[in-house]
Amino acid sequence: MKVFVGSITHCEDIQEAILTITEITYTYEGKQGLNMVFSCEEPNEKRAVRVIKDKLKTLPQLGGVFYNVTPGY
Repeated sequence: MKVFVGSITHCEDIQEAILTITEITYTYEGKQGLNMVFSCEEPNEKRAVRVIKDKLKTLPQLGGVFYNVTPGY
């Protein structure tokens, strides 16, 4: 499945954080508009999105930064 992560700022920090997640392995596939596209083998889309959101919440540099995490196909 694919996960789209949209952000205007701190894209490098977000990408690096997602690629360091060990619970689920995400692969960066590039950009689609303002969204970064990641793929993973997780069949549960809610879990795949939640793992990313939980990881991004732990980054102090993203405090106050708007980002959007959505499942895609």
